[in-house]
Amino acid sequence: MERHIQKIKQFGIMVGLKKEDAFEGWFCKVDDPINGLMFSVIWGYSTHRSTKHAFLQFQNSLQHDTAYISYPIQELRWKTSPFVLQIGRNVLSQAGMHLDFGMNDIPVQWDFHFGDFSPIERSFLKPNIMGWLTHFPNECNHAIISMKHKVTGNLLMGNQSWNIREADGFIEKDWGTGFPKEYVWVQVNDWEKSAVVFSYATVPILGKYAKGFFLLLHHDGKEYRFSSIEGSRLHDFQVSDDSFSVTIEKKDIRVKLKAKQSNPVPLTSPKQGEMSSHIKESLDGTFELTLEMNKQMMIALSGQRASIDVHYGAEPRL
Repeated sequence: MERHIQKIKQFGIMVGLKKEDAFEGWFCKVDDPINGLMFSVIWGYSTHRSTKHAFLQFQNSLQHDTAYISYPIQELRWKTSPFVLQIGRNVLSQAGMHLDFGMNDIPVQWDFHFGDFSPIERSFLKPNIMGWLTHFPNECNHAIISMKHKVTGNLLMGNQSWNIREADGFIEKDWGTGFPKEYVWVQVNDWEKSAVVFSYATVPILGKYAKGFFLLLHHDGKEYRFSSIEGSRLHDFQVSDDSFSVTIEKKDIRVKLKAKQSNPVPLTSPKQGEMSSHIKESLDGTFELTLEMNKQMMIALSGQRASIDVHYGAEPRL
């Protein structure tokens, strides 16, 4: 029986090829602790007037390596209703993804099927995690497509192969002209009934720079949502070259989290639509989160498989 595909507007094309000096990217992560594997694939394209192209950016926890595969823009295609994205021989949809490319002369082939997505709560004022800001032009727009879904399939890298069953998946998106001036980000779903994503960034607003954050926690069937534009407050933010910690408060709830990178690698990122900048990301860092309500401990999570970006104050040092 064919499963129901829930329509998620921001999963589809938000920029297109007519807008110059812009970018759009889909971040897809697969976490398979049974086989000791973790991979992320960024599907994207740039409409920069002199370097327009499509690309895949592949990162894995085996060699802690990454590869950027560029394609002529003519090899970027898509369909709508339901949305299907194709870059070269690679295909992404809500049903799954197929990969067929070379990474440092090693062939990579991947056929995965996705289970039902776990989108975040949405409304007109909150079409996604950026809330009402989604309705205004932004340098970088961000959307959470699925906090957690099951991934099943087969992966072939060179002469190695893996049969993957019931791994955890996560998908988010960015589009606009460039990433924030400085930011931190962490995503982890290293638990059976929980998933977390957090970011704190400096972004341009009305000709000036402002700081903003969001935190999404899906835990045991309930969504906990915190953001600066919805009245939550951020305290005690501490950041170093490879880690950060923060405290967030909303009414009678207090959340503390810590994140530290492990084996970070440089990833290519957009600047004025051109893929010419770099950020520093690790797939399997350490993470801790506690949530108190009325000073009573309600949730305590820790993990060793957190994806973490630290791009705050300087270019990445590796």
